[in-house]
Amino acid sequence: MEPNNKIFLTRDWHEEAVNYLCDKKYQVITWKNITPPTESEIINKLKDCVAIISEFNDKITNNIINAAPNLKVISNRAVGYENIDLKIAKERNILVGNTPGVLVETCADFTMALLLNIARNITYSNRDVLKGKWQSFYQLPYLGFDIYNKNLGIIGLGQIGTAFAKRAINGFNMKTYYWSRNRKLDIENEIGINWIDNINDLVSNCEYISIHCASTPETHHIIGKEQFALMKNVKLINTSRGPTLDQDSLIDAIDSGNIYAAALDVTDPEPPDYKSKIIHHPKILITPHLGSGSSETFKKMAMMAAENIANALEGKKMVSQVKL
Repeated sequence: MEPNNKIFLTRDWHEEAVNYLCDKKYQVITWKNITPPTESEIINKLKDCVAIISEFNDKITNNIINAAPNLKVISNRAVGYENIDLKIAKERNILVGNTPGVLVETCADFTMALLLNIARNITYSNRDVLKGKWQSFYQLPYLGFDIYNKNLGIIGLGQIGTAFAKRAINGFNMKTYYWSRNRKLDIENEIGINWIDNINDLVSNCEYISIHCASTPETHHIIGKEQFALMKNVKLINTSRGPTLDQDSLIDAIDSGNIYAAALDVTDPEPPDYKSKIIHHPKILITPHLGSGSSETFKKMAMMAAENIANALEGKKMVSQVKL
């Protein structure tokens, strides 16, 4: 097989995507180890490959790209692409793909599940059941909060934020507000969400807050000490990226009462140290980056990543191409 037919997948998770590429006569190399490949290991596997399917936490660095002379396509099985050195990819005329859209409804479902969980102390109370502390009918330690008709603030009104807002408005009659870099009047008119042009005003007036913005230098710690100080008994959800939230300040805010509880599907770093306070804090629920993790969506994202590569190599339009 010629070198320009080789494709490297950084995980051995995606049988359907592999079969699809093999049917198109590509030679597919998958990473067999449980732990992700390091930079040097990716370089070794990619050196004579024409394309790579990467996961969101694979750092596709300058070193990796420059060590792969045949590389033509980087297909990220994720919506974001901050893990890829886009500057060097552009210099090398390498196409970059991602997988937006297919995970929107799945992530919105999961976000609502997290909101319900921390509002009603589901995991918190279950932990005590598992510890043998449920010995009689005694609800007081586990009394949570209603969701119906309460104020919800959404930070970042992209596709996932919008889908989550629809669930909150239509399913729970929540009074829903948002902050985003750009006002979105069409969405406001369509679903009945309200614009607030200042994050501090948003967080100081909402009982529930959900973060949905991309991870950029501008959104690094977009919720931090200043915002936590303005909150009152807030239930906080983050399903975006870990660095959007100042985790140290979050713990202080929970301990001081500004935050009632938090549910984090993303952390910084990811995964966090198992011994860290954020893992063991009774009012913080951490899930292992499962927002898009339904079996159906997992497969759809892998197939989209594979189709991005096949289309690009065949001179067709990619399903989703990142503008460099």
